[in-house]
Amino acid sequence: MKKYKALIGSLTIALAMTLVAGCGSNDKPAATQQTPAAQQPAAQQHSGHDMSNMKMPKEDPMPMMKDMDKALQDMVKQVKAGQTMDAQKSAAQLVSTTDKIMPHMMDDGLKNTLRKAAVDIKDSVNSGKTDPSALEGKVKAMQEIMKQTTTHLQSMSH
Repeated sequence: MKKYKALIGSLTIALAMTLVAGCGSNDKPAATQQTPAAQQPAAQQHSGHDMSNMKMPKEDPMPMMKDMDKALQDMVKQVKAGQTMDAQKSAAQLVSTTDKIMPHMMDDGLKNTLRKAAVDIKDSVNSGKTDPSALEGKVKAMQEIMKQTTTHLQSMSH
């Protein structure tokens, strides 16, 4: 009887160890990970641009534009109220939202202008002492670029 219990106990422990070792393991063998280009059949691979990656994102960019405007307005209020840390977070959110909108845009010049304006505002807020009058000029420029971006996005079909 003791041998039977010992055998069952050791089998149970071995089975439990096998399950624990296998479950929760997120490691995948490196050999099975391939780049997207390597996963395409050879007939679809070609030199030049891969047009399958050039598709527009499916989500609607207009809510993101509203989020960007809200982050901009919040940041202006926070700078005026002297809430530097909150203003820095809002400025970072502004840049983050700008980066999310970029894939939706086709006009490279407008993309660069929008990104530069957002980064300029963030850098001004992060500089320590923010001059509200200088920031106001950058905010007005950003709002104008945002209007152009909204018009650009509305003219495109997604």
